[in-house]
Amino acid sequence: MAYPMIDTLTGAWIFVDGQMVAVVDPAAQFCFAPTEEKMFYEVIRIEEQTPLFWEDHLERLLVSIAGQFTIPENLYQDSLALIKTNQIEQSNLRLVLTEQHTILHQIPSYYPSSEQMRQGVPTGILNWERENPNIKVINSDYKTAVAARFTAGGPYGPLFELLLADHKGELTEGSRSNLFFIRDHEVYTAPDNRILRGITRKYVTSAITAAGGQLVEKMLTYQDIARGAADAAFLSGSPIDLLPISAIEDIQLDSAPNPLFVQINQAYQQIVRDYLDKHQT
Repeated sequence: MAYPMIDTLTGAWIFVDGQMVAVVDPAAQFCFAPTEEKMFYEVIRIEEQTPLFWEDHLERLLVSIAGQFTIPENLYQDSLALIKTNQIEQSNLRLVLTEQHTILHQIPSYYPSSEQMRQGVPTGILNWERENPNIKVINSDYKTAVAARFTAGGPYGPLFELLLADHKGELTEGSRSNLFFIRDHEVYTAPDNRILRGITRKYVTSAITAAGGQLVEKMLTYQDIARGAADAAFLSGSPIDLLPISAIEDIQLDSAPNPLFVQINQAYQQIVRDYLDKHQT
């Protein structure tokens, strides 16, 4: 199914094939029209005018493309120029590459509010398995299914995220995030080959060790959680950092004050601070 290269954006300027172009320019209009081209993408959090963990995102993009075409050499410089020109305090940078085109644009940020950090966020379940979880390619059928499930909502109102359940009912990851469960000093997460290995997730694993937790490859079902298999749960992702889960469907979790989650979050924030201090110009 055809899908546009840009489906949402913020800012008056985008980069199209290495050129800064105004959104209203006729040369940019093809970006908003549905296309059958296979699209690979990355979404990078912009923090203090800096693309966070740029090197990791680029490495994952190279893995997704798998040599089908080359990535432009000036991608990083073009990204910095776009961020500076649009002058947006908080947003995410989205890279979209096809065999024919390279598009850079900023999209609205979805950073959690202080209340969401204090209370956690409600999540629902979507029965969906990614065919190739470690390749970030735009799938219109998946986007349609996600949108429909979000529209349905949950017992505690609008859902912040959907947790993907495989054919066994095991919860693997979020629709736009990675998923972790906490039980005592252990932190459960799905094996690497079952999920899109998020960039934030890579640094969360380091934060878990720094916080004194033990990372365990293990997936839980809805029924496991209902039986008390987890004390807490949280999401990780480039736009959201770490975010506690308050509910999975109708199961409530007191995740935000969990001591291990608090320590992991503090350790991760220090990793982010160290990166920014090193990469800001």
